[in-house]
Amino acid sequence: MGIWSKIRILWNLSWRKFIYYNFFCTKVVRKGKGYVLPYPNAVIDLGKDAQVILEDGHFVINDNKPSGSKAEAFLKLRENATLLIHHDVVLNYKATIEIHKGATIEIGSAYINSNAVILAAKRITMGEGILISREVFIYDADHHPIINASGEQLNLPRPVVIGNHVWIGLKCTLLRGSKIGDGAVIAANSLVGGKIKAGTMASGNPARSYSEIIWKG
Repeated sequence: MGIWSKIRILWNLSWRKFIYYNFFCTKVVRKGKGYVLPYPNAVIDLGKDAQVILEDGHFVINDNKPSGSKAEAFLKLRENATLLIHHDVVLNYKATIEIHKGATIEIGSAYINSNAVILAAKRITMGEGILISREVFIYDADHHPIINASGEQLNLPRPVVIGNHVWIGLKCTLLRGSKIGDGAVIAANSLVGGKIKAGTMASGNPARSYSEIIWKG
């Protein structure tokens, strides 16, 4: 994070929330030099025994809001939920992270754009350098049970795993059990419900890899 980015963030922070969540809230665990950096209208709801763990990075909440806007970003952890952040994560305005009871989201580093929703009932794991476009939905569960005649649930939660340096395009949906390899790009409006090979471009419904990507630099 450059010096001018740091100055902009500090200038516009919600200082009351900054002081509370970094120095008084026992549900935020800062292990390194990182801080929770909430902009005005950042909505943070941490349930009983929930934890936000910052290993060594900042967590910016409600970033990039238009001047004069009252738009909100949402962070909601239910009872015993865990959000583990290793490096810098930015949650843009109108974006949501919600973690259900006992579930975990682990993020290396990520930029999460506006109107994206990340909702975990079990576990979502994201690597380093993740770019999530607007209106992306990432779910590890259907969040409504489908029961067969024997009383068994057919649609149990299944972890979502996103590798390093993955770009998820506009209006994509990732369903339970999705697994995206390192360096993959998911084209806009795609639906992912299975495995995407590392280093490939994928698109469609359901999404399929169709071209290899060679990253430079």
